[in-house]
Amino acid sequence: MRNENLESVSCGSFLPNRGDFKLDWLIITLVLLVAFGGVAYVMPSKFQRRVSQLRLEARKQGIFTSSRTIPDLDADAEDRVTSGGKVRQRENLCVVYDLTYPSSTSNPPTWHLVRFKKSQVPIPGWLIRDNNLEGVQLSDASYWATVAEYIADMPKYCRSVISHNSGVSWIGTESKDAVIEDRFLTELTSSLESLRDLNLSISAASEDHEDTE
Repeated sequence: MRNENLESVSCGSFLPNRGDFKLDWLIITLVLLVAFGGVAYVMPSKFQRRVSQLRLEARKQGIFTSSRTIPDLDADAEDRVTSGGKVRQRENLCVVYDLTYPSSTSNPPTWHLVRFKKSQVPIPGWLIRDNNLEGVQLSDASYWATVAEYIADMPKYCRSVISHNSGVSWIGTESKDAVIEDRFLTELTSSLESLRDLNLSISAASEDHEDTE
């Protein structure tokens, strides 16, 4: 009888408790959740993957991408002052889509427009930054009306449009709905090409004028 009890105690001491099983599986589950959760966190979302494909497709079409900061002139007053009371200029990191001119282009119009709701010149809602304007007059209403049409056709969330010596640029953030619906690149390409062609026509007219002098 005594031996049977000893054997029972001895065997029972080696049998795992059901509570231990539950605890072990709980720990394993938590470890797996943490591991796979970390992987899911670093994996790009569907939108991020689509943006990467979009930028690659843009480069194939001759539109180059980069990034730069653009001042937010429409920022609220509290966002333009530091906690110490100093005035600061709030800036947003944006993506740049740049369409270049042919290498033979000379003296195209150059300007830098930044979105500013209170501005009315040269286009309502847009301000020329740092008085950067060459090759076209501020009073050329026909030119700026045409530019306004092209900007209106550009994808939303555009914060700046630049016409520089080498080409034209759209600067802003990609609209999620336009990217997912595959509208972004179509709208961007059409508006940038129209703006480029407008400036090329002015550049050609300027060259012809110089030749006749």
